[in-house]
Amino acid sequence: MMLSIFKIPRDVISRGLKTAIVVGTILLLINQWHALFGSAEFRWRAAMLTYIVPFTVFIYSYISNLPSSSD
Repeated sequence: MMLSIFKIPRDVISRGLKTAIVVGTILLLINQWHALFGSAEFRWRAAMLTYIVPFTVFIYSYISNLPSSSD
């Protein structure tokens, strides 16, 4: 089944989300260790980007590797 906006298959979206969760969590632990386990302030915007960027890169790489249609 495809999403209608960009015609990205649901399994690609699912794999992108799984990748973002794994990579994002690792990056979050690296970048906000002191906020999570110490006394530093947690940065919400940075935390959101930590998950959004891997998902966006995954989807971008999928789209950029699609075969081009010859018209």
